[in-house]
Amino acid sequence: MTEIFNPDEIVTRSEHFIAGEWMTNHDGEIEVIRPSDRKVQGMLCNASISTVDQAVQAASHAFRNGWGTMAPRERATLLRKWADLIDAHAQEIAQLEASVSCRVYTEVVTRDVRVVANCLRFFGEYADKVTGDVTSTSDDVLSLTLSEPWGVVAGIVPWNFPLILSAWKFAPAMAAGNCVVLKPSELTPFSISRIAELSVEAGVPRGVFNIVQGVGGVAGAALVKHPLVNYVTFTGSTATGAQVMSDAALHGIKPVSLELGGKGPQVVFADAPNLNRVAALAAIGATYNAGQVCFAGSRLILDKTIASEFLDKVLMHM
Repeated sequence: MTEIFNPDEIVTRSEHFIAGEWMTNHDGEIEVIRPSDRKVQGMLCNASISTVDQAVQAASHAFRNGWGTMAPRERATLLRKWADLIDAHAQEIAQLEASVSCRVYTEVVTRDVRVVANCLRFFGEYADKVTGDVTSTSDDVLSLTLSEPWGVVAGIVPWNFPLILSAWKFAPAMAAGNCVVLKPSELTPFSISRIAELSVEAGVPRGVFNIVQGVGGVAGAALVKHPLVNYVTFTGSTATGAQVMSDAALHGIKPVSLELGGKGPQVVFADAPNLNRVAALAAIGATYNAGQVCFAGSRLILDKTIASEFLDKVLMHM
């Protein structure tokens, strides 16, 4: 495994990935800056409302033409093939992510990429295990409930853990028979686009997994409001989550799942057996991934008898 790479040698794609093809339909371009030296890593197409419509239409077509009714084990087989390809391209994918995010390459290649592949394997195995219920009725009546896919699922993900947070959205959705339009952050767009391209190589039908690029105020809002989008899943700020929920309610009353930011307290009592160890853990909890973690321990609540001593120990680990 190569632990050091030259970001100038990385080839990135600026386009959207729609219906299994790279498409340049856009409303201007965006510079993607790498945080290591503030240089431009690549350009990115900024999706217009018509681009989003094209992606949603492709997903809707793929859902109606086989993916939604495909035998669960067949879907599982394709998801496993996709996972194998992701593992085989782990270094390439990790470089695409690490170059423009605050994620460390060695951690991305050994953890984040593997999480994506294993999400596909896990939910693929779960595809034929979604059961229904037979409810109690009179002897001459059969009453049962069955789970069915929503259809088109829109996923909007942030920049702090681009691969993992994307996988947690598209893997279960696709395993259940849904088709997905995903909008990654415009700050970290490249790695998930490569993974989308690998889905077609694995045999996943074109249009089942689509990527639209661009700023959230246009592309994300257009996704949430689109009449053919049946379910929305969003990870990001609380303010944007409230807007997503409002837009979904006003444009079809479609269901929404939200994973939003928060302030995680770390509570330390005076009888903690090893303050040095606890201080080291508290520092990691507050600073891991540059502090950009939804469950970061960004507040300390301390027994006042140890507060001064403990803060000094925490600062030693910063």
